[in-house]
Amino acid sequence: MFKLFKRTKVAESTSWRRQFSPAGVVLTKGTATSDGAAIESPLLGGYLTQLFDDGLAVETEDGFLLGWDAMYAALERSDFNALPDLLQLPAFTNARPVLRSSNSLTDREFSIALAGWLGVDGAASDGVLNGPLLSRDGHDALIRAEQWRLFKEVVAFSRRGEEDRGDLAHRQAWGRIRKLALAAGAHLDDFLYRSVVLTPEKLEIGLRRSEDVGDDHVIQIEPGFDAAPPHWLDAFDRAREVRDRYDIVTPEGIVQVLVTPKVRTVLQEIKRLPGRRVAGSRAQAFLLNPYATLGADAVDVIEESQFEQAREDAGLDYERFTPLFERDATGYPVRVGLLIETAVASGPTSSETQWLEDAELLSFTEALSRALKLGHQLVAWSGYDLVVQGDAEQHLKALREALGQRSVPPTLVSYAEVHDLSGYSGRVESIGVEKPYYSPYIAKKKEDDGWFPENVLPVVVYQPQDGGEPVAVPTSKPAIEKLKEGVQSAEMKGEEEVNAPWLPSPISVGEAKRIVTTFEDVFADMESGKPFDPEKSRRPARNNIVPKKQLVLRANIEALEYEELRREALQSVPVEPKLPKSIRPEYALLPHQRAGLAWMQHLFSLQTEYQVRGAVLADDMGLGKTFQLLALMAWLLELDPDMHPMLVVAPVSLLENWAEEANKFFAPGTLPLLTAYGDGLAELRVPRAQIDQRLQTEDGLVRFLRPNWVGSAKVVLTTYETLRDLEFSFAAQKWSLMVCDEAQRIKNPAAMVTRAAKKQNVAFKIACTGTPVENTLADMWCLFDYVQPGLLGALNDFGQRYRKPIEAKTEEEKARVDELRARIAPQILRRLKSQVDTGLPPKIVVEGCRRLPLSSTQRNLYAKAIESFKKRGDPTHTTPFKNHLGLLHYLRLLCTDPRPHGLGIFRPEPVSQYREKAPKLDWLLNQLHAIKAKGEKVIVFCEFREIQRLLQHYIEAEFGLRPEIINGDTKASASHAASRQKRIKAFQDAPGFGVLVLSPVAVGFGVNIQAANHVVHYTRTWNPAKEDQATDRAYRINQKKPVYVYYPVVRAEDFTTFDVKLDMLLEYKRGLAEDMLNGAGDVAPGDFNLADVVPESERAYIDERITLDMALRMGWQHFECLVGALWSKCGYDCYRTPSTNDNGVDIVALAGSRGQLIQAKTSGTDGATLGWEAVKDVVTGEAFYHRRHPTVELEKVCITNQFFNRQAHENAVLNSVELLDQTHLGSLLKKHEVTMLEVERMLYAEWQQSED
Repeated sequence: MFKLFKRTKVAESTSWRRQFSPAGVVLTKGTATSDGAAIESPLLGGYLTQLFDDGLAVETEDGFLLGWDAMYAALERSDFNALPDLLQLPAFTNARPVLRSSNSLTDREFSIALAGWLGVDGAASDGVLNGPLLSRDGHDALIRAEQWRLFKEVVAFSRRGEEDRGDLAHRQAWGRIRKLALAAGAHLDDFLYRSVVLTPEKLEIGLRRSEDVGDDHVIQIEPGFDAAPPHWLDAFDRAREVRDRYDIVTPEGIVQVLVTPKVRTVLQEIKRLPGRRVAGSRAQAFLLNPYATLGADAVDVIEESQFEQAREDAGLDYERFTPLFERDATGYPVRVGLLIETAVASGPTSSETQWLEDAELLSFTEALSRALKLGHQLVAWSGYDLVVQGDAEQHLKALREALGQRSVPPTLVSYAEVHDLSGYSGRVESIGVEKPYYSPYIAKKKEDDGWFPENVLPVVVYQPQDGGEPVAVPTSKPAIEKLKEGVQSAEMKGEEEVNAPWLPSPISVGEAKRIVTTFEDVFADMESGKPFDPEKSRRPARNNIVPKKQLVLRANIEALEYEELRREALQSVPVEPKLPKSIRPEYALLPHQRAGLAWMQHLFSLQTEYQVRGAVLADDMGLGKTFQLLALMAWLLELDPDMHPMLVVAPVSLLENWAEEANKFFAPGTLPLLTAYGDGLAELRVPRAQIDQRLQTEDGLVRFLRPNWVGSAKVVLTTYETLRDLEFSFAAQKWSLMVCDEAQRIKNPAAMVTRAAKKQNVAFKIACTGTPVENTLADMWCLFDYVQPGLLGALNDFGQRYRKPIEAKTEEEKARVDELRARIAPQILRRLKSQVDTGLPPKIVVEGCRRLPLSSTQRNLYAKAIESFKKRGDPTHTTPFKNHLGLLHYLRLLCTDPRPHGLGIFRPEPVSQYREKAPKLDWLLNQLHAIKAKGEKVIVFCEFREIQRLLQHYIEAEFGLRPEIINGDTKASASHAASRQKRIKAFQDAPGFGVLVLSPVAVGFGVNIQAANHVVHYTRTWNPAKEDQATDRAYRINQKKPVYVYYPVVRAEDFTTFDVKLDMLLEYKRGLAEDMLNGAGDVAPGDFNLADVVPESERAYIDERITLDMALRMGWQHFECLVGALWSKCGYDCYRTPSTNDNGVDIVALAGSRGQLIQAKTSGTDGATLGWEAVKDVVTGEAFYHRRHPTVELEKVCITNQFFNRQAHENAVLNSVELLDQTHLGSLLKKHEVTMLEVERMLYAEWQQSED
């Protein structure tokens, strides 16, 4: 072992020589004149190390020996697939060995010999074997593993001793050789072919469960063996005793089964069982330990894994149990359950936790008690067969004691306390079913007709959350059946909502159950053919389903319902803050952090006089927002140690950072913390038995935390999901300060986490986010509706009044942008690194690498890809690019790693050769040489795993150092030898030059690498903010050197490459984001026009105009986007609604104060006439989209690629819907040119939708 490690550098050299010997493959170090074939692969050293570690290769004085048996063992493993090519082994032979015998089995001189080889053409020839190397007909080949095992057995038989020369020994030996010969595909002479001898040394036990008697199993045992002939069991059962030999007649002749001594012993034990059956306690004992029943020889004859598999196949698995108890501070068993562990042959041990209701617990204790009294080894309960182990008596006693305690639980949460609204924020309107909500409704199609089945229209009425007009959604029996399946699935997963595609938004499980129950009765009546009884549908649901109630929020969506009015004139902000005394002396706030603390202290002090209720801290990433907020909290606690606790809501990883920084920057005991999420909630929850029954039966509420659950803590850390799920307990607690970190989580007004945050009873609220606007200005409205409700009015009014700066066209709109800035300015603080004195050295973007010339290889591959894409509509041509997204994805990779499409696995080639193909790598290696000369460190960002390995290989080949690769899924435990933090620390601590390959996904919390001052974005992300976040891993507080940032871009002189286009788009969005109100989203597929990234000579051929014939063959998604593209040609701004929850409308087309709601229907049946479903859909959606676009006069349109029937036309007239059929579609396509790329740009709006 020590010798191997001393030779590590030698093992990594490529100058190896390979020779074949009778013992195996010999690998030695040598020169060009040494014996053996030269192996030049740079990968050989790594393979030999792995083979040695796995015990396959043996180290010799000057190299390694890979024995033939070890070589075949390695070849059977997938991780050594490349070994034949690496060692330059001959190909495997396709010839079959020929076995020839002489004399009979009874003769002492009976022999079996390898007599030659048969080719695939049937021609026989001799061959010479050197180990497994076969020389035949002038060619060398390697015999297959099965042939190698046969060859060794035949040689061993030829060398047998005198004691093994007899009839029985010969038959046993031939049985073994015959099995190997069949596996090797050997050709047998006539005598051997007809001499079928089986010598089973192992038995395969089959189990069959007969009909149980009561709770007792009856098991039939079926002994068999590999290649057992038909009727083997019949022959075994006919004989009263176990024979030494069975002659079994088969259609092919007589098969002899020779029973070996140990097999005979086990068969004798089975023979003693009546009918080969065991029952009751004996069956249980047999299932648990067959070896105790079948004797000592069974250990060698029956494979444990085979028996376990047979038991699993027969459905006879058993489990082990361990009682589980969750107790509160008083010792009361809050939950009692069982940890049930199952070991199965097909996989590892699995476990599940079963928390038991009291009735289930009673049932289990009774079953266990009976099993103990009867002396059973298994207890059957709730579908499990549980092993009764030695500690079962103690388990039973503990479970009974817990059951007794649970019979008298105290009530900890009362109905009166929960319903006392004075304990909540004034923004909580009531306790009820918070909108949106759904109700079942049964209407008549024609009012004058009766309630006959054909005149009944089932409808689900949806009440929007903004308080607008109810929307009626027609339904059907299949839709209700799907909804019922969704309810069952949600209940199994413990989810509270069901997503139904035909409903506008998720529906609670309780509401869904009520709707399903109602309509099941309705459809039953309709199918009976009898007149429907409307009164019956109004009766209480038969399951008494209780909808879960919530704290109802004054939402400020449609109108301003709740306002915390702020005075307009605010005092000026003090220059210096009041620093908390508890900051550790070795740490100090930087000037910008001091200013931020002073600003927050100032606003906090204006609560009474100016009614200031909060702030938005929107500093750039890396400026230390958490330290500023913790300093505010420490200062507040020094002012008033008895103040109400403070709440921090954030994602889990950030909460861990909060806890670490509180302990790092402040003296012990300054900020007493409580982690109220995950496992930290276990001790805080109230068990259902201690919750007032009225809350459970009338309100459907079962989740609460214990009274005074905060205890002595002053800072509570929780997640957004916990805040949502336990909103009553959190909202009933008074908070002096609440911080929402990563506050973009509360930017959706309709989201449950947003509403939960706004329901809190808080004196002062802070939203902390580095991106206050991500998508629309509604993001900003939602943040301020949290920190200062009412400041920006109702959401609907806000959306109509304000535009992003980039979207403001008129002078009035620009003036309103200034008005918005002035209104929010006193309560938002946004500072970029470039705007504050952080003491950081400069950040320098190196522009030279943005002009790397496209290589000839890249140009050729670029041309081939475009040519293939042009033929995607040709059914005779196979192209890998199903749509333009697939091509864009490939062009993106091609600019970095030039290889033909489909060759996704990196194969090393000479670095000089690859540098000619890949200008990015050529530039990178040159740049690394310059950085190495300075003794500095580099981070290379790349998200693609294959390219990461490519970089690692070529950097190691060029510099002799192997850069670490760090991805986001690397374990972060510092105790793990290969953890992310440990490897980063090693990179930072190592002196001089170093390279780290890092995925942008890994740049979240905890990855700070100030030791590097060069950052290379080798591949680009879709979002400039994420790129800047990656750069900021090195460019942040404590960086001492100038940071150089490189964006290598491959360009061509005659056209714009994908690289250049992406670089332009990222820079454009980076510029937009400098204005906080613009935000910066991802670069989307819609930002790319494929014609922009191909040579001008190809632009006319990469697209095709949509014809009517193509429209007739389109799927529904393509057809919807065709309609959107057509209406865009007509001067409308169009957007496509979601594939689900579209409210009956597929395309919304807007043009100033007018617009159209379009429902698109497609059919592949030529000449089909469609009914009035499209009319119903678009009429249903009118109210929803009118509220979304209140100032637009909306018309309703239905279009199809076929035709509408008479009923559709009649209902369209009644509902003011315009119908457009195939004829109109053809006219539109003739008038307006629409291409397939225009359709695809609307259809594939996200990069993940690529079908490539």
